[in-house]
Amino acid sequence: MSTSSISPSKSKMMRVSSSLFMILAILLSFNFKVGMSDDDSILPPKEITVTINNKLNMKLGLHCKDKHSDFGFVELQVGESWSFEFYNPFRIWFSPLYWCMFTWYNEQEVVHYFDIYVGKRDWPNRCSYLCVWDIFEAHPCRVTGGEPECFPWKNN
Repeated sequence: MSTSSISPSKSKMMRVSSSLFMILAILLSFNFKVGMSDDDSILPPKEITVTINNKLNMKLGLHCKDKHSDFGFVELQVGESWSFEFYNPFRIWFSPLYWCMFTWYNEQEVVHYFDIYVGKRDWPNRCSYLCVWDIFEAHPCRVTGGEPECFPWKNN
């Protein structure tokens, strides 16, 4: 079928559809940030870094993961830090959740669990692109975005 046989109403509909597609493509390419700084975006960032600092007076073991990724077991000496990054291209529809097991020896083995990154809790108010946690015996504390905020350990 040649283009000359397309009816005028179909031709107009095709032009409108292609115009809408182009507008959508432009908006997506700007990531809805026209006139905004990165911190003011209406969408969570695509890439987020989570940093964990050992504030114990002893060696800290940790094992972090989500339902798709497993970062393996890591040991941190006193004062050391460890970070992981994740990419969330579907940030409009899915809220990321990463959890960690923390372990240390204080006369006996101590094991605690904590959700180290919860999209609905941590973004956008506290962790725009970087989420930093200090790990203490009593609790983990998020130290990014203002005053430190400490949370209870989850039940084993």
